[in-house]
Amino acid sequence: MTRGRRQPPRSPATNAQVTYSAVLTPAEDGFVCAQIAEIPEAISRGRTIEEATANVAAALELALQWRRDEGETLPARAHVTVAAVTVATV
Repeated sequence: MTRGRRQPPRSPATNAQVTYSAVLTPAEDGFVCAQIAEIPEAISRGRTIEEATANVAAALELALQWRRDEGETLPARAHVTVAAVTVATV
């Protein structure tokens, strides 16, 4: 007998893979910040791009599981465009 909350059996759709867009930006402290564009609560950082990517993948798994547990639908992958924006400084 297990203690605590029982996990529902996973359906084949739950085990399917999904790809989202990670936005990686350098931080002032030398770390790399990573956030999933489509799932803003999936955010992390690392000392390298590889570490930040692995860390945000773990955060994404947790965020997706939370959304499933809450009955929320998972968003489709966004087509992310990065553009330079110039403004005048004051």
